[in-house]
Amino acid sequence: MKRIPLSLRRIAWVALWAASLSAAYYAGSRDGSSAVARAGDRAGNKLAAATGGAGSAGGRAGALPSSGGLSGGPEADAGLVALPGTAGDFAARLTDIQSRPPGPARNEALFNLMKEWAAADGPAALAAAGAVTEPKLRFELRETALRHWAAADPEAAWKFAGENPNGDLPDNRLQLVFEGLGRSDPGKALAFFEAHREEMEKQGDRAAMVFDDLYERGGHDQLVGWAEKMPAGRMKDMAMNRIIDRWARYDPEAAKVWMDQQVSTKENTVPARVELAESWARVNPAAALQWANSLPESQRDGEYYNRIYSRWLQYDRNTAAKYLAAQPSSPQLDRPIERYTYEVMRQNPADTMPWAESINDEKMRWRAIERVAEVWRKRDPAALQNYVSANSGLNEEQKRQLLKLEEKRK
Repeated sequence: MKRIPLSLRRIAWVALWAASLSAAYYAGSRDGSSAVARAGDRAGNKLAAATGGAGSAGGRAGALPSSGGLSGGPEADAGLVALPGTAGDFAARLTDIQSRPPGPARNEALFNLMKEWAAADGPAALAAAGAVTEPKLRFELRETALRHWAAADPEAAWKFAGENPNGDLPDNRLQLVFEGLGRSDPGKALAFFEAHREEMEKQGDRAAMVFDDLYERGGHDQLVGWAEKMPAGRMKDMAMNRIIDRWARYDPEAAKVWMDQQVSTKENTVPARVELAESWARVNPAAALQWANSLPESQRDGEYYNRIYSRWLQYDRNTAAKYLAAQPSSPQLDRPIERYTYEVMRQNPADTMPWAESINDEKMRWRAIERVAEVWRKRDPAALQNYVSANSGLNEEQKRQLLKLEEKRK
């Protein structure tokens, strides 16, 4: 299939970009809700510390890291108030709470109790949660108990979750332990990772999420210092990549400097740069693109561009499209162009077709042409017929295929 001249493609690109201005959208991500959740955690911690009850059990609960949930939900930390006269007597508090009328306040009190109880005695809290009759509430209370047990005593919780002695723990029990670790004291969590290095390396991304949580909860300095002292290997790479990802969401240039200084293995250079590229694009995609273009040509991995433009298209599609249209044709841009093609083809398939045709990879290009043609057929079948008949870039077999698709849907 012949390629259309770059100058004509650029004209069509800019036309489509201008046409899509009116339909631009700004997609959100879970980052915003996570930030709200973390803010809620901090508020919950302060309230728990200010209102915690007396007694040894209450004291241990007061030191427990927050759960990471939004106020009012199963993992909310606000309102950890010991009942008068029964602080530390978890069984008595459970009886008192269960005697209350059913409703959100009663359930919230149960969740708060399980957080404190699990910090003091994980197995007992799990057993108490397992005795609750409502299936959904029982399931969520047991998740909460295991998560908070892991935050307080990761060694015991990990061992119990792995053995699952009664065979009744949730299928995501190890995930819950990792979530608890992410809410634990950074020193305690990192010591656990050192003690279980080989096992954590096998867990891969599921374990690496702990570094994300620790960073977001204020563990930057401890994580950076710990990662720098770690011996070379999978664990060090896991930690560095997660630190780079999080750091670059706030200060990408500082994260880049640290990455250049610390990442020395050939195996981890590209993965670390991928994390930097994507997170940098959340803050300043144009600068991220400039950085990628500044690398020696032999080091410009296509995944850098894919991650940068993916985030850019998510947050500011029209500006991203403008930059894409200005770039010289390159196989490294195939995936971003393909993504943009699929996002805008329903707005104006005729103007989107040049984007599909500009993809370098033959299979990817033809797949995009077919998908745009499907939308075009529904919108204006006569115009598609004219395109197929007159387009010299399509060979006869490709024309027959597109016409056959058209006939098939009549």
